[in-house]
Amino acid sequence: MSAIIFLIVLAYPTLAQLDELEGVAEKAGLKGDTDLSSLIGRILGVVFSLMGLLLVVLLVIGGFMWMTSGGSDEKVKKAKGLMANAVIGLIIVILAYAATHFVIRELAQVAK
Repeated sequence: MSAIIFLIVLAYPTLAQLDELEGVAEKAGLKGDTDLSSLIGRILGVVFSLMGLLLVVLLVIGGFMWMTSGGSDEKVKKAKGLMANAVIGLIIVILAYAATHFVIRELAQVAK
């Protein structure tokens, strides 16, 4: 019981900050944009951007592995495999982004 009271006491200052956060959201221009399709679109945009960044990093790592392989066939094969998988992943991410963009756009038109 005392743990619940402790958590409530700790949460009160956090809840008091919500008014200030709403002011920040309004100044940032995020207050009026609360429909579901735009929220999902923004979240997916961030997720796909991070996935694309990860895939580019994998390409760079694969290229570095290839350049530092010293002619070892096994290391070159491993680097080529990593780069091929990164390119396949990039194609999948691009297709997934295109599909979700289409679906979100259609949902936004239906909602209007």
